[in-house]
Amino acid sequence: MVQNTEVLTAETARGRLTITEVMQRSYVADIQSVPARWARGLIVDNVPVSFILVDPNRCMEYPGGDLRYAFICDVATREDRRGEGHFRRVMEDTFSSLRAAGLSLVVAHGRYQLYRRFGFNVFTHHCGIFATPGQVERELGTQALGEADHLLVVNERQAIQDDLLLVTDVKATTLSESRAALQAAAAVARRRGKARILFEHPPAPSYGSRYPIYSSLETPFTALARACGAQVCVQGADPEAGSIPDADWIKVLDAAALLREALRGLGDSPQALPVETICFDTDAGATTIESVGGDVTVSDGVKPDAVRVKWPSSALAQLVTGYQPAEVLSVICNASLPAETVAFLGTLFPRRWRLSRNESWTFKS
Repeated sequence: MVQNTEVLTAETARGRLTITEVMQRSYVADIQSVPARWARGLIVDNVPVSFILVDPNRCMEYPGGDLRYAFICDVATREDRRGEGHFRRVMEDTFSSLRAAGLSLVVAHGRYQLYRRFGFNVFTHHCGIFATPGQVERELGTQALGEADHLLVVNERQAIQDDLLLVTDVKATTLSESRAALQAAAAVARRRGKARILFEHPPAPSYGSRYPIYSSLETPFTALARACGAQVCVQGADPEAGSIPDADWIKVLDAAALLREALRGLGDSPQALPVETICFDTDAGATTIESVGGDVTVSDGVKPDAVRVKWPSSALAQLVTGYQPAEVLSVICNASLPAETVAFLGTLFPRRWRLSRNESWTFKS
């Protein structure tokens, strides 16, 4: 059956009414949180069925300059029209509009059942330090209540697991400050009747924020916590392995535009680069990287004699953001690469750590 579809934005009264009607039959989100152009409603046969809110002005840290990305703040279909393909329609229309607006990346937070099927993949790690008050007190002794609370940021949300004290930031840079912070956390946990402490350290940003780069996850605080018997857990943000199926997701909209943005300023690097020509052949387009005489250029399409890297765009996103190195991705994608190509990509895109919250560790399921 041919359906008449229309996408309207909140730039018009009719568009705002469309979005409001869908929200009344799904859930209410803040339409004012994004530019009016990026608050969109889908109409099918004159019936408002879906809405999406997108912030196109987010940035994540990157060595050559911040990478710009769009963040999907909210997206929903009214309850009585689900399972009809409207979610896919509003998502694909949004991807097309973002690509036309010059955005090469889009990030979302939500369930893997929704986002994996649209070519998204995870790009952050979880890092948590689990300790008990007793472990800290046995090794470091006790501390008076309130003496070093200024070194801790404690999350107070009701949805946190009942026995858990969640510390979302530790403002300690030295071993002595780390000792005080650990003692303070143990004291707070005792006062609140919490059997466990989870330190999100280094801190994980809130959903869709800047995603800072950490060159290492080891700090003086980590070392001292480990000496107390704390368990330091680092893992990829794999939502299928936890009780809560949510994660932070990334998708490439334009492979060539992404690589141009990621590799800008590379000519300022003192590191000598070998001569290489590599073509990434992805579902987000084919693009070629050439390294000649220390200069690196990115062009659209395939060049003759280039090493062909046939990957999904989600693997390219993981390479560029530092989530996985080239040698691991070549195995995952079942596409072996020459050793010199792997080494070259490792120079361009070294391993980096970007963190997000593990909701299965933190919240009641």
